[in-house]
Amino acid sequence: MQKSLNQSVADVSSSMPQQFENLAFPLMDSLYGTALRMTMDQLDAEDLTQTTYLKAYRFFHRFESGTNFNAWMFRILTNNFNTEYRSKKRMPERVDFETTCATFPKEDTSEFDRNRGFGFTENYDELFDDTITAALDRLPEEYRIVVILCDVCSLKYKEIAAALDCPQGTVMSRLSRGRKMLARSLKKYAATNGFMKQGLLK
Repeated sequence: MQKSLNQSVADVSSSMPQQFENLAFPLMDSLYGTALRMTMDQLDAEDLTQTTYLKAYRFFHRFESGTNFNAWMFRILTNNFNTEYRSKKRMPERVDFETTCATFPKEDTSEFDRNRGFGFTENYDELFDDTITAALDRLPEEYRIVVILCDVCSLKYKEIAAALDCPQGTVMSRLSRGRKMLARSLKKYAATNGFMKQGLLK
């Protein structure tokens, strides 16, 4: 991830509720990696990630304690992608993260359990080598996003369905087809490296 994105988020850490910072910051790399796979563009991915953090911070008081914080963040990311990128075929205007966040009122977050919500926090780019990443990028968008949300971000079918605003059956169908497309694309690679029975290539 570009240093500018890390810095833009870090610069406002002092103005954020500590609970939000503790929960959201460890997800930055995985959110950015997912945004990059969605948008296929570095600057768009940075904008999408920043917008996701802005909205998540603004509406953090609506997050229900005890529920999956990862899923909540990825749902915001996906909703932003759907409304600002897919629907309008453009990303939102670039924002000044520090200036915008400074206008948000602080919320009382003492009720939240700061030990909940952690899960997938690895850097996306470190999970797969270039061959698998390229194969993921070649998937049609509707299949690529479902595969990433399920097999990379570990969201449940119902969480993906809610994020994409589609039936759970559609999610399962797209996931199955997306995995099969990956398996065909990576057949030789998978046989050589022993991935045929693992996650993405089963």
